[in-house]
Parts: sequence; structure tokens; C-alpha cells
Amino acid sequence: MRYITFVAYPQGGGINRLDRRVNELDLEYRATHRMELLDDDTVAMFAEGRGDIAGLRDLLEASPEVVEFSLSGDDSGFFSYTRYGADELTRLLLEDRRKSSSLMDMPVEHTDDGGLRVTYIGTEAAFTEAVSNQPDGVRIEVERTGPYTPTSRHVISQLTDRQREVLSAATDLGYYQEPRNTTYKDIAEATGLSETTVGEHLRKIEAIVFSSLQIR
Repeated sequence: MRYITFVAYPQGGGINRLDRRVNELDLEYRATHRMELLDDDTVAMFAEGRGDIAGLRDLLEASPEVVEFSLSGDDSGFFSYTRYGADELTRLLLEDRRKSSSLMDMPVEHTDDGGLRVTYIGTEAAFTEAVSNQPDGVRIEVERTGPYTPTSRHVISQLTDRQREVLSAATDLGYYQEPRNTTYKDIAEATGLSETTVGEHLRKIEAIVFSSLQIR
């Protein structure tokens, strides 16, 4: 098993119109942990960042392509869930990912010079396919490649299985939406835990996440 890491530079300063506007906020750290193209032609994205959370909230509220969003945290570190209308380039990138035999290793990191740092896992042939199939309007610079060894650099990988289960249930039930759509009791029923245990897990999860953001 091998990996290749490259930085993609979309023309115009961002992968889509929304991303270009977010880039103008000059957030200190951004990483996308999950991004999916949904059946209704919207993109659901789970990300983390550090910086002007109030400015980001105002931008998302004013953006016509944003269907819904939720922010949790403050300027020192936050999580964001955003669902927005897909544009042509985003749609093409995500559809190509479905067809590729290589796997994208999350998170995708936003570099200081406007690029997206992406790592693919797979075979040499799969890497050639992944890089050569990038759409027009994206410049690719390969950073490194070699045997793949999993690391603990990802925030989600630092959580225990139980913590991931609680986080998944909390997210699915709307705990991080605005306004909050669920309670400890609902999450406890979904996971078979007590409300006290759910609260303890969520506090530990948030401590891990925000600690990771602050040391970058």
C-alpha cells in the first residue's frame, strides 16, 4: 500500500464560489474531514478551523447557495457542518472520486497559499489515474509519495470507538445544528448510554478536537 500527497491549486483562489469567499476571511487553519455529493445535488461538508467564527457565520447566512449550516466553538477552534449547492467543478471532483480506485485520506488541508493538500492511498497505477484525471482549472504539485503508514495526525483518529459512536449519533440527531435539535437524553437512547456518560464523552471529544486545533 502506497500514498501520494499533492497540493491542488484551483484557479480563482478556491474550489468553488463559497470556498473563495471563505478564503477571504483569512482563517488561520482549515481542514475538511468529510465531503459528500448528495442525491439532491448539494454537498455536505464537515470541517474544522480557527479564526473569525462570527465572520464565517455571517458569510454562511448571507450565501444563497448554502442550504443549512451549523457552527460549534469559538475563534480559537471550531467545527462546521455546511450543506450547499454543488457547482460544476465541485461536482466533477466528487464524481471523479467515486470512479477512482484510489482512496482519499482525510482530512484535506487548506494551505496558506490557497491550495488544497490531498493524500491518496492505493497503488502506483491508481495514483497516476487520480492525478491525471484532475479537471481543467486545477494545477497539481506533487509533494511526496511512498509506503503508507497510518498516523494519529487526524483528529477523528484520536477518538475511541465509543467516542466516535457518540459523535456520530450527536451529529445525526442535530446536536451541532443551530438551533440544537437534540438532547443528551436523545443521544443516550440512540447509543444505549446514560445521559451523564453521553455528556462526559461529548466534553472529552470537544477537548480533543479543540486541543488539536490550538497546537497547530
